[in-house]
Amino acid sequence: MFENLINILRDFRNYFFPNRNPFGSKILATKDYYLLVYEKAKNEKFLEIDNFENLTGFSVNKSWLDELALHTQVVKKKTSINYQHGRVLYSLLRKYIQDQKINYIKILEIGTARGFSSICMSKAIIDSKIDGDISTIDIISNKNKIYWNCIDDHDGKKSRQELLNPWQKELKNIHFLTGPSSLILKKINCDRINFAFIDGMHNDFNVRKEFKFISLKQTKGDYIIFDDYSTDFPDIVRFINEIREDDVYDIKIISSAKDRSYALLQKKI
Repeated sequence: MFENLINILRDFRNYFFPNRNPFGSKILATKDYYLLVYEKAKNEKFLEIDNFENLTGFSVNKSWLDELALHTQVVKKKTSINYQHGRVLYSLLRKYIQDQKINYIKILEIGTARGFSSICMSKAIIDSKIDGDISTIDIISNKNKIYWNCIDDHDGKKSRQELLNPWQKELKNIHFLTGPSSLILKKINCDRINFAFIDGMHNDFNVRKEFKFISLKQTKGDYIIFDDYSTDFPDIVRFINEIREDDVYDIKIISSAKDRSYALLQKKI
């Protein structure tokens, strides 16, 4: 109970007093640094993800993905750069659209960050030649000009909208919502969420609320994807194991690295 109260107070703080510089107040690395990291990341091999693409029958254009990643995934951090979730989301979404034979799809993402995942999912919608709507939630505003810890910082502070400006076609399907998910979800009015990607606050309090909201709006065949199914995020692992026991979703775990896995949940009933 006490922990839940702390989470509620944190969400209200983030909503009314957001961090104006979530990635720092200055440029963190040189252009050469970002480009060096990019060259290494884009040339790595991921056999399990390759196999997943072959299984679905769909793969995103690599040059397109790498260019998007250079501006939205290549950052300065201690761990290696890994943007394979973009491939997973694209391939799974294309397969879902094909199997369900739908002409319109509603997608919810929790944890926008720089917009990489939303753009990947929007491309899947476009390439499937259907209509769709992506609502993506983050405590970082889409309009505030900040440093993003990416190569674009050398052009000066940018808003997320400006950072993603080269992907205008994909942006047309995306609605950016600002605030903690616990507050913003209450403002989303829709009957069904076909496909969801959860990559926000990785704690039990938020994950449970997010899952419940989405699950109640899903029918047989719909998906929820969790990022970061790993020992680094024990709340995610524990919660996925609970869901497995409930036997409402089929669960598949795929990995792109020793410490980076994704949980793909497909509703059974």
